This record gives sequence, C-alpha cells and structure tokens, in this order.
Amino acid sequence: MKRLMLCVSVAATLAAAAATAGPIADSVAQTKVPLTTCMDLVAEQIGAAIGHVEFESRKGDPTYEFTVNAKGATYYVGCSGNTGLISAVDLIVNSDDPRWAAAAKITEEEAKGAATARYAGSVEEVKRLLLQSGQAVYEVDIEIPDGNGEFNVYVNAADGAIVQVNLEYWEIPESVPGDLD
Repeated sequence: MKRLMLCVSVAATLAAAAATAGPIADSVAQTKVPLTTCMDLVAEQIGAAIGHVEFESRKGDPTYEFTVNAKGATYYVGCSGNTGLISAVDLIVNSDDPRWAAAAKITEEEAKGAATARYAGSVEEVKRLLLQSGQAVYEVDIEIPDGNGEFNVYVNAADGAIVQVNLEYWEIPESVPGDLD
C-alpha cells in the first residue's frame, strides 16, 4: 500500500511535468527504465526503506535518486533511468561524523558561497556526503529562479572546488511514510 501511495504521487508529478514544456518533460520522456524497476532493484540490493525519491540528470543520464535508511545510516542511491543499474551509493553524514571532521576543511557557508557564485538562486538545503569514491562533499541544493527544478551542486569539502552538478527535475517529499514494500 505504501509503495502504491508513492507511485500515485510520482504519477501526479509526472503528469504535471508532461504538461510543462521544456527540460522537465524532455527528461522524463527520455527515461527507458521505469521508476518501479529502480525501486525494486534498490529494495533488493540495499534491503531498506525508501523515504524520498528525486529525478535528476547526472551528466546527461536521467537518474532516480532514492534516500534509503539502512543499518542505522542514510544513503543516496542513484539508479540510471537508461540502464536500470545502480550508479552510486553515497552516505549522508552529520557534521560530527569523525570521517567528515577529518576531511572537511571548508565551512558550510564557504560551500554555499562557492555554489551560489556559479549558480543563481536561493539555497534550499545543504547536506554533507561521503561519496562512494571516498570524497567528502557538501551538496548545496539551489532552487532555479524560474521554478524548473534545482541545481544539486557538489562542493569538495577539502578545497571548495565544484566537483559535480546535477539538475533535479522533481522530488517526492520525505513525508512518504515508512517501508515501501
């Protein structure tokens, strides 16, 4: 039932996106793998509750990004909308995580400054990530001024360099309750 609620919410989001001309509708149309396929893959391989879903472009690859809680930790799990393969598993951490403290040399404010210097808009949220590669980054989410999504700007926590930018088209809020099995 909970998975059905998420799928209905996604369907409504996609219907609204399809009614909008431009990059949102174009990105959804280019997806070869349905959301439910990626949800099943993530549940099978990670074995945890999915609490949030985003749809974004990562270097031109349409990607579903799931927030997953597993074994006392929270992860971002990317699943390619082209191939249906898991493309990344990144750990979301707090500022007091010793791995973060050892790697981070710039402040959150400096990361926000680096991101907004290149991408106009208001900062919606900042998260601390330990990427699958081992790199520590701030993810600075910047609302695009025309209302067509967000820039997810990854700022290296060691030196402030921008290392990745994803274009987020839509998200299903974290308020989707519990396990989606």
